[in-house]
Amino acid sequence: MASATPEEGNLSMKHFRRCSMVLVLVVMPGAALSQASAPTAQEESPAVAAHVRQAQEIAGSEWRFLSDGFLCGRAENTIPLAIRTIPGFLVPDAPGIEPFAAFDNLYYIGMYAWGTFILDTGEGLILFDALTNERQVKEILLPGMAELGLDPEDLKYLVVTHGHVDHYGGAPYLKQEYGLPILMSEADWDYLPHDISMPYFVRANYPPVIQPERDQVVQDGDVLNLGNASVTFVITPGHTPGTLSTILTVKDRGEPRTVAMWGGQALPGALKELNQMHGSLHRFWNLGRERRVEGLISTHPWVVGNFELHARGTDDGSNPLLIGQDGFERVMGIYDECIKAQFARSLMGVQ
Repeated sequence: MASATPEEGNLSMKHFRRCSMVLVLVVMPGAALSQASAPTAQEESPAVAAHVRQAQEIAGSEWRFLSDGFLCGRAENTIPLAIRTIPGFLVPDAPGIEPFAAFDNLYYIGMYAWGTFILDTGEGLILFDALTNERQVKEILLPGMAELGLDPEDLKYLVVTHGHVDHYGGAPYLKQEYGLPILMSEADWDYLPHDISMPYFVRANYPPVIQPERDQVVQDGDVLNLGNASVTFVITPGHTPGTLSTILTVKDRGEPRTVAMWGGQALPGALKELNQMHGSLHRFWNLGRERRVEGLISTHPWVVGNFELHARGTDDGSNPLLIGQDGFERVMGIYDECIKAQFARSLMGVQ
């Protein structure tokens, strides 16, 4: 397949109002975690415990799996806890799960721990993230596409949310086989040689990965229009220097809906990166309000409850991933309080 050109999808700049308010995001909550994993007031300082309690109050029973999972835990415990509790996390031969349609034209294909979303625009497919390596593309992504009736020859763009190997590792193979343009922020193209996730995968005996060569650069505020869909890019540093978050239009029962994808999850322990994520999250939150976002997804779907909600379903048959504007507000509020808790830990010298 020949490389898709920018003319096939109109990539244009759109400027957003900057917001001076400050907030924070995110780490890994987990639908797979039990109540025993949640931090307790007895284990934390009063300042930290107050933010955890506030997150739990916002969550209520509906979102308690978020506030009681990774999200409010210590940043230094994120990866060890994920290895113990999340199926297939840092397991080289982890199997794929059953692919599913999150919306009429948005599909998840991948493992439990991480994966990809594919947006069918009617004039081509946009792939978000590329799994960890060539094997996962061949054994999980491509068979999943076939099961869903999606043709890899229709792939037009690969959007890499950030420069960690579980998100870009399969990109070189996709570029080679399908001429797929790779979109990433300039900051994360620069960051690739310093990818801090790589040692974890080396120690876990994943096969070696060749990093993709620099390709297309996405600027903050760019809008990719293709077919009946649009993808707005927002650079949200913190998880990595140039994490890409997006707001995209999807279809649900034939009706257009607006969904947000937060591009990077694990919470840093260092104050500099926490401050970056703090500002990024609040800016993205405010943009989500302006755009009337009704759903939140992630290529680590368990982090934001995508698997939990999909499995839970709804009594009236409506899409459980449509959490509404109120649901978006509540989830962002949970993130806010949990990361304020991490700020309190960092200021005390505890990550």
